[in-house]
Amino acid sequence: MLNSFYRKLLFIYMSITIVSILAISGTIGYSMKQKTYDRSEKLLLEKVVQVDELAKELFDGSTLLKDFRKQISAIEKSSNVRVALIKHPKVNLDKIQAIGESPARKEWVDKVLAGNQVTVRSNFTQNSTVKMLIVGRPVLQENRVVGAIFLYTPIMDIQGTINDINRAIYVSAISVALLAMAVLYFVSRHFVKPIQLMSKTAEALALGDFSGRVPVRGKDEIASLSGSLNRMAGKLQKVEEGRKRFLSEISHELRTPLTTIRASLQGITDGVVEPEDAKEFIQVSLQETLRLSSLVDDLLELSSFEEKQVKLSFQPMDVSEVISLVVTQLKMKAKSKQIELNSDAEAPYMVHGDADRLRQVFINLLDNAINHISEGSEAGIRVKAVRNERWIEVWDNGQGIAPEKLPHLFDRFYKADESRNRSGAGLGLTICKHIIEAHNGSIRVESKLGTGTVFKIFLPAASDSPHDKLMT
Repeated sequence: MLNSFYRKLLFIYMSITIVSILAISGTIGYSMKQKTYDRSEKLLLEKVVQVDELAKELFDGSTLLKDFRKQISAIEKSSNVRVALIKHPKVNLDKIQAIGESPARKEWVDKVLAGNQVTVRSNFTQNSTVKMLIVGRPVLQENRVVGAIFLYTPIMDIQGTINDINRAIYVSAISVALLAMAVLYFVSRHFVKPIQLMSKTAEALALGDFSGRVPVRGKDEIASLSGSLNRMAGKLQKVEEGRKRFLSEISHELRTPLTTIRASLQGITDGVVEPEDAKEFIQVSLQETLRLSSLVDDLLELSSFEEKQVKLSFQPMDVSEVISLVVTQLKMKAKSKQIELNSDAEAPYMVHGDADRLRQVFINLLDNAINHISEGSEAGIRVKAVRNERWIEVWDNGQGIAPEKLPHLFDRFYKADESRNRSGAGLGLTICKHIIEAHNGSIRVESKLGTGTVFKIFLPAASDSPHDKLMT
């Protein structure tokens, strides 16, 4: 029955509401009952005082017995009470007679004739079964008790009033309870519905469906949790899309060399390839194998960066020295293509970094420039001051890169010019970006068709003490 959070919450809310309403109704009913009895008793006491004044006039002879009876009869009719008058047995007043019925218990009379007041709830006469609220009071004359008066009224009349009050309380309580349960039902659904949606979304995420989202309403904890779940779903969706894209891209990158290797080896095995050509086919297969090996190395390196498991050795270093070394290393390749390389980093530029990794970045960027620009062009590396910062720029004056391709240059397996970049896998720039970001730096690219391309790198200035750290 209570196998869901919503039902449990609704059951708890309704239980608390019903118990609270019953407790409040019971307390109010009991309080009203007591107040009704106290009010009835107060009214009787007020009437007792009125009858006592009339009784004193009767006992001192200022009022005749028949007049007294008329006055008592009027009080009984107007106030729904009964009056009984008892003479003290030791008082010699022959003209005065007892009026009304005698009380059921002698001790009440004795107590009142002894000068005490009596208030009880009982049947007034022996042969009566009707419960009465009874008030007895002594009649004093010259400080001596000359009689006793009793006023009594049926409790069922009082109880009738109490029942009317209780009925009104219970009707109100039931109405409030029903209204409260209706409100709780809708309020509970309002609070539980987002949780139910989050549960369904979480189940969908577990099954691999990352498209679901939970509506975020308000700024409370549930809204915050909904937002967190949506963000998690979004990140998982991006991861899944990245995984699928990666599988597609890696499959594409592996298919060509594997097809080449298989075709070459199959031709040699089947004897289709002439013996004098076999060496050439084997050489092609070897080159493709080396390409696959390089691709695997790049993938492992990229995976290490993405999982933040690359160990970098940070030390104070002069970027100018690394730049000069890279330009010298690639000068022969540039010369073979009649490309002039320039280095404009003569002044020391101290940063805190891993020299081997930064050298890897500069070589990759400058080598790409050499591979993509035409003969007679220029390329190089320079350090440029921008306001209070220094930027490293790897530039060329080649044909440039189309604007629509610039946002994708650092994506995995992306090649801006497929026709002129068959050897690489399109991972170099992605790895470069990871290396620069691991140095708390940034890298961006600017290019204009017909003018050239500039890769701009920012690295923070060196701190005082060298340290090694695991990339985080």
